[in-house]
Amino acid sequence: MSYGILWLALTFASAQETPCPQTTDTEDFLQSATEGERAFAAMDLPALRAARDEALRSLSCLGAKLTPRDAAAFHRMMALAAFTTGDRDQVLAEFHAARRLEPGYEIPEAVAPVGHPLVQLYDLAVDAAEGTLEPPLPPLSGYVMVDGVRGAPRPNGISTVIQVYDGEVLQETRLLMAGERMPSWGPSPLEEHQRRRQRRAVLVGAIGTAALAGSLSSQSTGRGTPSESPSRRAS
Repeated sequence: MSYGILWLALTFASAQETPCPQTTDTEDFLQSATEGERAFAAMDLPALRAARDEALRSLSCLGAKLTPRDAAAFHRMMALAAFTTGDRDQVLAEFHAARRLEPGYEIPEAVAPVGHPLVQLYDLAVDAAEGTLEPPLPPLSGYVMVDGVRGAPRPNGISTVIQVYDGEVLQETRLLMAGERMPSWGPSPLEEHQRRRQRRAVLVGAIGTAALAGSLSSQSTGRGTPSESPSRRAS
């Protein structure tokens, strides 16, 4: 893990621990990405870092569902910030994450003209490694969004924005870094299959027991009460 990625993970963890003054929406989130692009174009590094930090804070307090386009804008801004620190690997990884989500996007010339080293890395990022695809384990009654795509597998070689829903209620938004272990929010398919089999076995057993009890009851009722003997009726 590069220094830039480690720093990013620590920054987001710190943002998560800070109480949210209010819930943010995607407009707040995208505004930070736009300001980051403007700062990069002006080579205003303090403003770029401030925009990146604000995007991380907005992400940790997000109360709305991200789209793939939103997530792509976030990854591009992370790439811009990484470029200013010379972290080539992170630039490629973040640009690759963005291009998976919005393949037709081109960096505006106002941000970086054709032939700029940033544009060259953006082109190279198409073929960058993304690691192994890991399916998320959602809550039983919910689902997981990976970079704005419901139920998509998570590539473990690049960072991803994860949103967890229980029903339609957002439970958490987190930035999962490259190589970071993905949490489990629900049972694996095998565990769920085994649990369903156990429930079926219990249900079948209960039905069988009830049927046997009913059969025994019917047999007992069919025998009736023994009748009196003729000699006792005569007396």
